Amino acid sequence: SYQESRKSVQTALATNKDLEYMIDIHRDSKRKKHTPISINGKDYAKIAFVIGGNNPNFEKNAALANKLHKALEKKYPGISRGVMKQGGAGHNGVYNQDLSGNAMLIEIGGVDNTFEEMYLTVDAFTDVFSEFYWDAKAVDNTTGDSEAK
Repeated sequence: SYQESRKSVQTALATNKDLEYMIDIHRDSKRKKHTPISINGKDYAKIAFVIGGNNPNFEKNAALANKLHKALEKKYPGISRGVMKQGGAGHNGVYNQDLSGNAMLIEIGGVDNTFEEMYLTVDAFTDVFSEFYWDAKAVDNTTGDSEAK
């Protein structure tokens, strides 16, 4: 599946120079005992960040995932299962993350989570990611440019 999606990602990157982040969304195969979390009376599906350890962007991708993991944990305690490095024999280790230093694979919930739990988690992720994104834009714009980059 990564070979097939790679073609789409390469085309998107080649035709849209404004793309800054690549987020590949999956559902984990873990069962219910590992994937739900209740936060403020709402049930969420836990999220995990998977970073391929066998690509030249590993360190940058891992740093991005760690920042987002920490931000999620601050705002939604317990929602993140953390950042997992995959690689070596029997593992992909790349996940098309060699195409960008701002790439990540996120696994939202598992096979037993409800759509509602997963949608709440996507909302939480987009909440945290949008704050991260706009904070990064504000920092980028401190170079003295009059326009945001």
